[in-house]
Amino acid sequence: MDIVVVQETDWLRRGPHQQHHLFERLSLRGHTITVLDYPILRSHWPQEPLIVRREDNPHAARIMNGAQIKLITPGTLSPRLLARPSSVFSHHAALKRLIKDRRPDIIVSYALSTGMPALRLARRYDIPYVLHVIDALHALVPSKIVQPVAHTVERWLFGSAAEVILINAHLRDYAIRMGASPDRARVLRTGVDLERFQPGKPDSAIRAELGLAESDYVLFFMGWLYDFSGLRQVVAALADAPLEVKLLVVGDGDEYEWLCQMRNAGLGDRLVLTGRVPYQRIPELLAASDACLLPFQTVTATEHIVPIKIYEYMAGGKPVIATSLPGVMRDIGEGNGVIYAPAEDHIEMALNVRTRAEQLGRAARAFVEAHCDWEAITTEFEAILAGHVR
Repeated sequence: MDIVVVQETDWLRRGPHQQHHLFERLSLRGHTITVLDYPILRSHWPQEPLIVRREDNPHAARIMNGAQIKLITPGTLSPRLLARPSSVFSHHAALKRLIKDRRPDIIVSYALSTGMPALRLARRYDIPYVLHVIDALHALVPSKIVQPVAHTVERWLFGSAAEVILINAHLRDYAIRMGASPDRARVLRTGVDLERFQPGKPDSAIRAELGLAESDYVLFFMGWLYDFSGLRQVVAALADAPLEVKLLVVGDGDEYEWLCQMRNAGLGDRLVLTGRVPYQRIPELLAASDACLLPFQTVTATEHIVPIKIYEYMAGGKPVIATSLPGVMRDIGEGNGVIYAPAEDHIEMALNVRTRAEQLGRAARAFVEAHCDWEAITTEFEAILAGHVR
């Protein structure tokens, strides 16, 4: 299949998300993958030129050796208020040109703003349009003024797609409320690379590199540091925890500067910040920990999600302390190596399960082995897309 992927975030600088794992594997199976993205982490004018030109990257794979992903980042105007609206027109032009050069078999969208021109062109040229949803998209729009417009667009996309694929049952219920036909709304779980993420004892060499002692009790968090990540509550509790408790945070984002300030204000080496690291390093950093945290706050943006990081924690054979996000509770439930607690109690709970960490880690690994193998999920995804190709 010749597949075009449309998203409104940065392919190379955000994630990896579901689409990275799925489409790089599909590439290795012989499918042609072209991604149209948007540089969401851009600096904007005047730090950028007034007009940012299109960029093409023929080698944009991030995870799988040998995968071939062609990336197109359409040009836009750079001023903050004009950048996103201008991307609607530039994506339309770029996708239209691509369709005329070689009509793709299917378009898979993860986008609102750039999803609109993709759907219109799919209808015009009779190309199947599949919506793959990993978030309540309108809830991610930062402007409260624009959110009602985004909500309307999201409803239109849900009702118009040939099929809507959701990553969990809670999100499927949301999609149906938003106008997706129950007959065209299907759950396809998030996966994990079971070969890349393996259970094991903390690596003393990696710990030494991070300034951690073998006797330290290391708690791990990774990913984009959203303001709803719950890390403020965890860090507040860290100050009162036993001295051997260390918090290892891998990633950057909204809360990174604040975390640096807290480290410099007294937490010192008890708070270890790596910043953004290559995805290939994540398994060894996770393996250096004793327990993993998912302290996300329940807000509109998190109500329906099951973050991919929780499956990677579980595949690493680590006990996981998580807040009771509705999507996570419904998808993973109780007794599968995940303990639920409010963010402010994550450290206390992690200490409480210390004596049964191995038992919890085995249960977590068994769950993902049974339900979350990326290869099996990719095969199912491949069959769904092939079923729409005419």
